[in-house]
Order: sequence, then C-alpha cells, then structure tokens
Amino acid sequence: MSSHDDLAHLKGRWERERSFHDDHATQLDPSKLPATEPIHYDEAVLAAAGVVAGTRVLDLGCGQGDLTLALLARGATVTGLDLSPGMLEVARRRVELYANGRAATFVATPVERTGLPSASFDVIVGRWILHHIDLRSAASELARLLAADGRVVFLENSGANPVLNFARAHVAGRFGVPRIGTKDERPLVAEDWRILERSFAAVRSEFPIVDIFELLDRQVFGYRFRRVTSICGALDRCIGRGRLSKYSYRVLVVAEK
Repeated sequence: MSSHDDLAHLKGRWERERSFHDDHATQLDPSKLPATEPIHYDEAVLAAAGVVAGTRVLDLGCGQGDLTLALLARGATVTGLDLSPGMLEVARRRVELYANGRAATFVATPVERTGLPSASFDVIVGRWILHHIDLRSAASELARLLAADGRVVFLENSGANPVLNFARAHVAGRFGVPRIGTKDERPLVAEDWRILERSFAAVRSEFPIVDIFELLDRQVFGYRFRRVTSICGALDRCIGRGRLSKYSYRVLVVAEK
C-alpha cells in the first residue's frame, strides 16, 4: 500500500470514529456527569501509571473525561486528546464544573499525527483506545511524545481468548446479542504487541481485572439477574488467581521508553 493509500485509509478511519463519537456526545449532559471515585478500570490504569503531583500526562482518547478528572485530582498536569470535538467539549465542561478549579488542556487531533511537541509527557494513559487506532502509525508517535524515562499505560481489549474471538466474530450483532463499538475497533493481537516492541524498550501485559464471564452477563443477560451477575463475578475472580488470567478480555498494556 502506498503512502497516499495509507493516508486515505487513515482519513477514512478518522472520519468514521469522529462521527460515531460526536453523535454519542450529543446524548451526554455534562451537568449530570459529576466527578466520582474512579471505577476499577480507571484504578488499574492509575495504579500502573504511578502519577503524582506535577506529572505531565497525556490522556489519550480522553472521551468524556473520566480519567482526566481523576488525574487532575491527583495533581497531574493533564492534556486530554481526542479525535471527537463533541466528546472533548463534554470533557472540557465537566472539568469546568467538577475539577475544583484545576484546568486541563484539550486537543482535537488524531493519535497517529498529534502535532504535539516531542518528549512533552512523562506518562501517556488511556482506556480502550489502542484498538481503535492504526497502531503501526501511532506507536512511534507515542514514543516520540514521551520523555526519556516515560511510560504508556493502556487498558485494552485482548484477542488472546479464542472463544471470545469466535463470539465477537459470529455471535455479536446476531441472536439478540448487541454489538458494541465502531466498525474499525478490534482486540489486540500478537502483531500489535510486536509493533509496540519495535517502538519501546520494554513492553509487558498485566491482568489486574479479569473479564470473561462478565462479558457473558453484559451481552446476554444485560446484568438483569443479580444471581447471574454474582456467579459471573465469582468465576472471573477465580480465574484471575490462576494462569488462565491471560485469557481475560481486558489487558493492561505497559510500555516504557
């Protein structure tokens, strides 16, 4: 594929993602989205990131600003980046309302071509963003943005579980099971890890949260039955204590420059 074709491919992806999330932003009311204690997904990212007061953080794919607010509460200097101007406006308004006078910088731009200064961040974090982007184009850009001893921490969807991959390909969107997300997103696979390893000195996976049966509860039962939710949670916690945790749909990606 030529560089012209690569750019056309990226622009098509950007437009689809921007449109999807701009539409979602119209359904959100920032005044009804107060800052809350970080959910378990956010806590996993924050714990691995090691953010302290003064840490320069890029919140990649910041969306409605949940991580942005949590980072500001910890004293970080935060830049929120998102492709969707609509979602950035929601995040900006929430910071104005709920960050107790702290401020963040917001940038509407693709991850693959941010235009931000090199070595300008100590940490880059995100939730469910790498599997939306062209990682081959974005990995070197993320490394460029990091300071010499910086790290990236992302909570992502993993493609390591063949049963979940089959369900995603052949069940989601059929039989009354909803398909969530955009056309372009997909779980991380082995090639994605190799791409990251070419841009970073050290890359590792962690599984602080195991979601396998939780997905069954969400997609099939819709969390409607308390007993089912309890059983699914117990099964995932049991798996999380053993070697099968690597088959979780959630994986924490930690890479160091």
